[in-house]
Amino acid sequence: MISQRIQWRQLRQHWEIYLFILPTVLLLGLFQYYPAASGVFHSFFRWNGADIADFTGWENYRDIAKSIEFWHSFKVAFIIGGWNVVKMIPALLVAVCIHRCRSVRIQFLYRSLFVVPMVIPGLVVALIWRSFFFDTSTGYLNRMLYSTGLINPLIWLDAHLGWGGAFAADHAPAWLGDPHLILFSIVAWGFPWVSSFAVLIYLAKLQNIGREIYEAAEIDGVNWWKKFTRIELPLVMESIYLQLVFVIIGTLKDAGTILALAGFEGGPGGAVMVPALLMLRKAFQDQKMGFACAVGIVLTIIVITLQKLANVALNWKAYSPRRKMAFRAGVYLAAVVLLTFRILPTLAIVAMLVLFPYGLVWDALRSRVKGGEGARAAGENKEKSWLEPPRKDRPPSKAWELGLRLARHGTIWIVLALACLPLYLMLVVSLKTNQQFYGNPGRITAPFHWENWSTIWSAITPTVANSVFVSSVSTLCTLLVALAGAYFFARVRMPLAGLLWNAVLILMMMPTIANLVPLFRLLGDMGLLNTLTALILVGTSGGVIFGIFVLRTFIHDVPQDLFEAAEIDGANHFRQMMHVVLPLSGSILGTVGVMQFIHVWNEFILPLIVIRDKARLPVMVELLRLNGEIVKHMGPLMAGYAIASIPVIVLFIFSMRFFIRGLSEGAVKG
Repeated sequence: MISQRIQWRQLRQHWEIYLFILPTVLLLGLFQYYPAASGVFHSFFRWNGADIADFTGWENYRDIAKSIEFWHSFKVAFIIGGWNVVKMIPALLVAVCIHRCRSVRIQFLYRSLFVVPMVIPGLVVALIWRSFFFDTSTGYLNRMLYSTGLINPLIWLDAHLGWGGAFAADHAPAWLGDPHLILFSIVAWGFPWVSSFAVLIYLAKLQNIGREIYEAAEIDGVNWWKKFTRIELPLVMESIYLQLVFVIIGTLKDAGTILALAGFEGGPGGAVMVPALLMLRKAFQDQKMGFACAVGIVLTIIVITLQKLANVALNWKAYSPRRKMAFRAGVYLAAVVLLTFRILPTLAIVAMLVLFPYGLVWDALRSRVKGGEGARAAGENKEKSWLEPPRKDRPPSKAWELGLRLARHGTIWIVLALACLPLYLMLVVSLKTNQQFYGNPGRITAPFHWENWSTIWSAITPTVANSVFVSSVSTLCTLLVALAGAYFFARVRMPLAGLLWNAVLILMMMPTIANLVPLFRLLGDMGLLNTLTALILVGTSGGVIFGIFVLRTFIHDVPQDLFEAAEIDGANHFRQMMHVVLPLSGSILGTVGVMQFIHVWNEFILPLIVIRDKARLPVMVELLRLNGEIVKHMGPLMAGYAIASIPVIVLFIFSMRFFIRGLSEGAVKG
């Protein structure tokens, strides 16, 4: 649908459409742009959060440039981000294996089974790994090393490679307490790393491949690898690029994982301190809120720069040679500056290697060696090769096909079993006493102690009710405000619409956590600290940004004839949205609603800072607090994890059809 452009003189006929965008402007202006502007302002002051001591100019930024801790945090973030890119492989592998199953019922079964590990709250999975796998005395990692004898070669390697005594004969490895091991622990947790929506996003894209394409490929004798490289991979490549960008940028913005596994200090000696967590520690522990605001501004600039670089990479083929050369020169200049000042040297070297013009150098060398005649002969041979009929590969035998089928289903079940292992441990241990847990932590043992569930239920019922209330109200408000805002941007092109749309796009690139310090002060000035209203308003303002971006594309694709027919019947914009847009938006609204509900339910950084009264805490913060107690009752604790996961799992199972349909219809483009 091509949106109609409205001129200033036509505002009288369409003025009411500005009412659609008014709630969005108020929410984003108050809870997004005002904290961002306040952060920029206070970054030039020595500020303790209560009053402004004195103006310091660029001193905070100079301190950041000189801070070894700050640049170390970015180094850690980029290392974790690089490994998070590697973690994308299992999700793609599982999606391809499920898609290649010929039975529609089997595909639906696998999708349903993978929903459970994908929607278990990330905080719960991290805390389970912290309790079961990384524990020094009873953790599964240490048990595996000692039972298999792998600890002996690790001790030998430690002695000869200088690992700092991480593996020694006189003590067990402390995965979260040793500065040499904690980074590995941060990278390894969550294996096999399919607890994300990447599997469903890839599946939604793969569903666009018709069965006739595979049949034609099989007739031509195309093997399983070429099906992947020539049919499936090109289709999902754009989604892979977008996932890659989201993963790297999400790593820079994330502080929750490090906080759950390593605490506010970022592990021993700050070994895994990341920029977002450094900002929180400087603000709320060291009371250096001006410095923290400056860190947030620098973090925002770096994230936006990375997103711009990602856009350049996605559109690289469309750029002219001169533009490519100018971009390479700019990146090389920035890399030389980083190397000169010894700031993130690894990142600078990687950027130089990635953007090196290998093709130009190779063409130049080949032209010198072979000369002009050789190049022309090669071109003629290439043209002849295109004229020759393609050689068909030998068709695979039945035994080979059976082997591939078994490998496909075996891969799915192995990954599924590993992904569901935290859920299994959570349910099994929830019926144990501490004596049973330390004796047989992973086995089902009698008698079953169902009283653990009733004990923890009575303890966390208020926090579960708080999470249900905040998530439900925030989701409902997000859908209403986002649908109205998306209608404003998609239906007609009003004056100032371009400016407002760019303002929304900027917020999509801006890390929310970078504005957390001034947002905290804003909520305090508004009297909203320690209230559920603060969580609802802030959660809604963040969800509206993504909701508008998704719903605008859907409304823009609604046939123009439906709106014209409604206008002929005298329907204004309110009636058009109610009777044309809303009935067609069920699947998209379901997709946005599910993602918003899960996001608000899993959020614990903002409530951890804003809420002080235990009676108003969400369930995730309460579980984090219970896990931090010195004396832990593992049975009730695991029952609490299960109770916190059940609502999200049930919601996603019942709404999965709408979610998949929304992805297929374009709810998540790319």
